Amino acid sequence: MTDAAFETHLMQDGEEILGAYCWEKIEHIEELSMQYWSLRRLKRAEKSILSQINDAEKILASAQKQRASEVDHSIELGETFLGEQATIFESIEELSKDRDLIIAEAAKTKKRHSALKMKVKVLQEEDEAHESSEIHEARNELAALRKFFATDKIRLDLIEVKLEQQNDQLNKIKGKIDLASGPLSGASEVFSTISQANRDITKHRADLGLVQEEQATLFHEVGRFLNINSMRIDCREACQDHRGIQEQTRLLRQSIDLNQKLVDRLGK
Repeated sequence: MTDAAFETHLMQDGEEILGAYCWEKIEHIEELSMQYWSLRRLKRAEKSILSQINDAEKILASAQKQRASEVDHSIELGETFLGEQATIFESIEELSKDRDLIIAEAAKTKKRHSALKMKVKVLQEEDEAHESSEIHEARNELAALRKFFATDKIRLDLIEVKLEQQNDQLNKIKGKIDLASGPLSGASEVFSTISQANRDITKHRADLGLVQEEQATLFHEVGRFLNINSMRIDCREACQDHRGIQEQTRLLRQSIDLNQKLVDRLGK
């Protein structure tokens, strides 16, 4: 049973890899038509998100370079408050990153929570007379997600308070700088650009993660079908450039079946 369990994990990983390599050649396989077109859509979405991440990273790099230039200029001015202002800018930037990460986590938690609620509803409708272990587990996970969400809300509130305090302090320092040498040109605009670029990158990466999770599920479905039906001509044609992986997953499935038969014999 230990061998079978280990080989099952290997086979599942192999099936996902097989699906990832071969999905573009399954359009003619009727049973995989839905997976093929879903993956076509997801690949297009992935390409678009990667392009958006690349654009945001270029904007961020440019703004950071501009900010560095402003800081250099500030050093040349020799003002006593400019270093403190730069430190607060960095603190606000880090707090903003933490806030955006928490928001992204909360979005994933909310999506998982909605899926579990639907799962419980469907299972209850299917068997109104009993509370199955699967429903009980789903309810426990829902409770855990609610606690997780509440914790994130507390963390988010604390960050918002800190951001407000930092911005107040920043305004006070800016007033002192204005009195000493006039406003630091472009600093507020550059900081706003950096903050927005960081938010965009965080959001796009969270979206990319969701797309790639959905892709992984479909890759495994495709690979599993190609593995189970490895002797079919259309499946072999779809895997013709990756016969080695297809053969490995087939042999693992065969070994799992043989190990299970041995267990069954020993149990009689």
